[in-house]
Amino acid sequence: MGKLEFFSGGYVDAESFMAEQKAYAKLKNSELDSIPKNKLVGAVTAWVEGKFNENWSDMCEVINGLSTPCLYVYCADYITREIMNGGFSQLFFNLSRDYVGAGVSGFRAIGYNEAADIAERALKINEENCKKPGNYDIAAFVESEYDDSYDELDNEFYNIFSDERFFSLTYDYIMLHKKYFGNEG
Repeated sequence: MGKLEFFSGGYVDAESFMAEQKAYAKLKNSELDSIPKNKLVGAVTAWVEGKFNENWSDMCEVINGLSTPCLYVYCADYITREIMNGGFSQLFFNLSRDYVGAGVSGFRAIGYNEAADIAERALKINEENCKKPGNYDIAAFVESEYDDSYDELDNEFYNIFSDERFFSLTYDYIMLHKKYFGNEG
C-alpha cells in the first residue's frame, strides 16, 4: 500500500496511516491471524517495505531475497497498484519486466487467473515494443510505453479487478503459507 493510499483505506489522516505502516514494518508472524482480511495485504507489503533502507536503494536486493510466497504477494500487490494508478504503460515505465512477471506468477499462485492473463498479455506487448528498432534510447522507450497499445488491456483489467476478491484470495494464500510472512516471535 502506497503512502498516499490512506484516502481510500478509511484512514482519518496521513499520520494514522503512516503509524500503522510503521507498526506493520515490524510485523510478527504470530500477528497475522489478528489482521482483518482487507488489511493483510497492506500489512505484508509494509513489512516487506520496512526491510528497505530509507531511500529504497536496496529494493531490488531485498525483493530478490524474499521467499517465493512473499515475492508473489508483494509483486502482485505492487503491480496492481501501478496498473490501477496509471495503467500498464505506467507499470512498465516504473518497473522492470522481472517484477511484472513475478506479479503475474503471484496472481496465478493466489488464484486470480483473469488478472494474470491480462498482465501476461501486456508483458507480451511490452516485449514486442522493446524489440522494435530504435527503442534503446530513453525517448524511444518513453514513446513506446505511452502509446495506446495498452488501452484495451487497461480497460479489461479495470473491469475484472476487484479489491475484495484480491484481498480474499491473497488472505487465503498468506494464511496457507504464513510461516514465510512476518518476523518470528
